Amino acid sequence: MKVRLVFCWISMLIAVTFVLSCGESGDKTTKITTPVDKLVDDEEIKVTEVVEIDFAAEEAAVRALHKSHDDAVNGREEDGNIRGGPEGNKVMEFWLDSGSVLVAHTFFGNLVAGRTRQKVRAVWTGIFKRKNRWLMETKIETVKIEKKRGQLAAAEGTFRYVANKTLPIKVLYQKNKEGDWKVKAIDYGDNGLIKGFKLSG
Repeated sequence: MKVRLVFCWISMLIAVTFVLSCGESGDKTTKITTPVDKLVDDEEIKVTEVVEIDFAAEEAAVRALHKSHDDAVNGREEDGNIRGGPEGNKVMEFWLDSGSVLVAHTFFGNLVAGRTRQKVRAVWTGIFKRKNRWLMETKIETVKIEKKRGQLAAAEGTFRYVANKTLPIKVLYQKNKEGDWKVKAIDYGDNGLIKGFKLSG
């Protein structure tokens, strides 16, 4: 009788221990699974944020924009007048619509700079009104695309406006909301107003 009672107690003790150990194991598994799921989710988010940039294609687009801007500056109507009229609207089509912009030049010995879209248009209007309308020749030598987001580009080269006088030029470009490259700043003569991918001064 005592042997049966002892055997019964031992069996119950084993059963209770087994049930309790299974319950604890289940709790630990649940606690570990949740953080793992979150880590996977975070990793997936990081992967989707990676931006792939085709630097060769972006540089080609920047150079094409610059050429179109030059063509607008130098374009002439059939009557010989520079295209764009007194307000320079044709040229401004290639400029950024919002945010800070800049044009600076030393074409005639004095530094002239416009830091808003309205003032940039006024600078071009003044140039178009001059009696001596020389064609402007620009040559972009290097183009650098900002690597992190690919939304900014900077170019350096030379320009010639007055006969036989070649000066340095720096240009800053930015993509608009539609993802098209636009001119953000041009510093004819490199007056120190463009530093890398930023405007200074």
